[in-house]
Amino acid sequence: MSRLHEINFFIKLSFAFAVMLVAWLVPGWRFGVPLALLTIAFLWLAGVPGLRGYIKGALLLSGMVVVSWLVNLWLQGATTAAALPIAAGMAARLVTTTAAFFFVMETSTPGSILAASSAARLPPVVTLVLSLTFGIIPMLRDDFERIADAQRARGMEIDDVALATKLRFALARGIPLLVQAIRMAHAISFSLAIYGFDLKQKRTTWRTVGLMVEPRMNMKDNADDR
Repeated sequence: MSRLHEINFFIKLSFAFAVMLVAWLVPGWRFGVPLALLTIAFLWLAGVPGLRGYIKGALLLSGMVVVSWLVNLWLQGATTAAALPIAAGMAARLVTTTAAFFFVMETSTPGSILAASSAARLPPVVTLVLSLTFGIIPMLRDDFERIADAQRARGMEIDDVALATKLRFALARGIPLLVQAIRMAHAISFSLAIYGFDLKQKRTTWRTVGLMVEPRMNMKDNADDR
């Protein structure tokens, strides 16, 4: 991953929003599909971790989007030849968008997000929301994979099956994942209460935050300043 995790969080977030904007502005699937492939190729070249799992999820998402849009357009009287390009374009836009924000999540640590938010003097509640949003999603993804491993251990074949069966098994993971998310939210809120987190209290950082964010606090420089 080289030093991508040290780049300022807001620069990466701005990059993701720019890619998303381009994805939704390009006309049709002829531009959308190549853009989605280029975005995934960038993730591969950058060495972003968890790419294999993301590609599996992106393929599943694309299949769901294409099928749902085809059915919707068929019900409106569109032909397959007219509906398929629209469905493919929508799937490509979603893949590009999710890939851009996947890059942000996988290359941003909670500490770098907190440091960048504190340096930008964001309100505490905004800092908290950003940290939790981009920090919890990877944890929920890991829980999703653990649930899948538990299904495999119980003899449920979820890999070499038809797409419809994969969708059904994926939905079956939703309930335990939702329960885990609620438990995690409760644990985080309880921990914040124990440590006296107050939204009215301003936070500071000792890290140097600019184009890059220092991976850790430099205690030597702070001691020299004294």
